[in-house]
Amino acid sequence: MQSGVLLLVMAMCLTPGVDVLAKQLTAEHSPFQVAFFRYFAGGVVALCIARALGKPIHIPKAARAGQVFRTGLLVASMTCLITAFSMVPMAYAVGGFLIAPIVSTLLCVAFFGERLTMLRVVGVVLSLVGAVLIAKPAAGIELGTLFALAGGVLLGAYLAFTRGSADTGGALSTLAVQCFIGAALVAPMAFFHGVPDLNWPLLASIAGLGVFSAGAHFLTVAAYERTDASVLSPFMYFNLIAAVVVGYLWFNEVPSFVSLLGLLAIVSGGLVTMAPQLWAAVAPRKMPQDLAFRHRLATA
Repeated sequence: MQSGVLLLVMAMCLTPGVDVLAKQLTAEHSPFQVAFFRYFAGGVVALCIARALGKPIHIPKAARAGQVFRTGLLVASMTCLITAFSMVPMAYAVGGFLIAPIVSTLLCVAFFGERLTMLRVVGVVLSLVGAVLIAKPAAGIELGTLFALAGGVLLGAYLAFTRGSADTGGALSTLAVQCFIGAALVAPMAFFHGVPDLNWPLLASIAGLGVFSAGAHFLTVAAYERTDASVLSPFMYFNLIAAVVVGYLWFNEVPSFVSLLGLLAIVSGGLVTMAPQLWAAVAPRKMPQDLAFRHRLATA
């Protein structure tokens, strides 16, 4: 399996933790404040990791304008999602984000020369169908759903331009810089009406939000730096698989038969997309046996 795919699957397993904490915080805080908490805490986590590993935080001068642009896309995307959390159930908000992998794939094909093969198209479609079956956005087109869809478009653009960017200084530098730039961008709107009272439960939630979001952000950036967006797109939907597992373990939500079909479709989409790489990994091991068998037939 390509390293980028493994990194993205790991990132998608962390996102339900981010979503749960963000939705809980929107009960008492504005979406802008929650977005600030997320990015500031994520930046602190990234700095601590960099200090522990002895790695400098550095973005090449030529890449700084692009970093600011991509950070703007990401902050707008996450703010839309958090706003959607405050308006509609989590499944509908996450469901609106399903458009992000499709947008990133199309943009990478259109602007960065990625090749869109038939297997990749089938994989993306299968995964999209599975994600829709799991999310079951039956609430119709509400304002919160529109916010989620807008966030999905912006996230898809962010992922595409992350894939198309040149030297960014590495995933850890990208994480730290984007988190602090994002916090600075959203701070004026977050604290326009004052600073919230800090207490230990809030600080614990902010810390958890920072750890989960920093981990998911770092792994996602690292994945898109290594692998084509059209290969990664089906695996973006693994966050729904993680969400179903978290819902069952944390909230005792038993998946329906339709949800299980959706999970099967997502896994199938990922396997279809990875079929050439899986075959390439298996074929070299089988080839010597095939040649030996043919040799025995020829000499029999």
